[in-house]
Amino acid sequence: MAEDKDYFGEKLRLAERAREDAYFRQLDQALIEQMRQKDREATAAATPAPEMFTSILVPVDFSMYAADALRYAAGIAARFASSIMVLHVIPRETTTHAVYQRLGYRDFPFVGHVSPQSAPAVPPKVAEDVVVDLREQAYTALQAFLPTQMAHHAVELRVLVGHPFERILETAVHEKVGLIVLGTHGRTGLAHLIMGSVAERVVRLAPCPVLTMQASTTDDKGT
Repeated sequence: MAEDKDYFGEKLRLAERAREDAYFRQLDQALIEQMRQKDREATAAATPAPEMFTSILVPVDFSMYAADALRYAAGIAARFASSIMVLHVIPRETTTHAVYQRLGYRDFPFVGHVSPQSAPAVPPKVAEDVVVDLREQAYTALQAFLPTQMAHHAVELRVLVGHPFERILETAVHEKVGLIVLGTHGRTGLAHLIMGSVAERVVRLAPCPVLTMQASTTDDKGT
């Protein structure tokens, strides 16, 4: 009797598995066809998706970290056929110092708040000439700073004056860039507060993804 039950059970399991396999094969084919049809309909009705990283913004401060960021941006641009915008922001303190030096105020403070009463009068023409000179110097420096990989991509150089993080974010918004590649110093402690504030603000407030290229040197580790 036991042998009969085992024999019957084995036959039943074989029959169940045969019917099950056939059923699943038929169901899979039907499901795939339904999915293909729905995909064709959705594709025809959908708005074309924007391409990824059509433009890449790379802020540059002429450091080794910025050089790494440029090379990495070139690699991304090669993959996504992106254009690259290389931006250098001249801090306002630099222009202020240069203007006062042009006027002969060699001992005027380089940084810090200057009250209107203590600030010397600056002729508009002098300020304009100083800014033009600084921009021309920066453009020349940017051209020399670019890695050779940039020759294979559409590259635009920009030199602005102001607070770096503000001008970086402003450019990202106005130009609708797809990605910001930013070199950072990878510092900690006081150096982090001073040098890392620009990167932190850009990462927190940027309207697009931000890729930070961090590196640390022996000097940084001892900071």
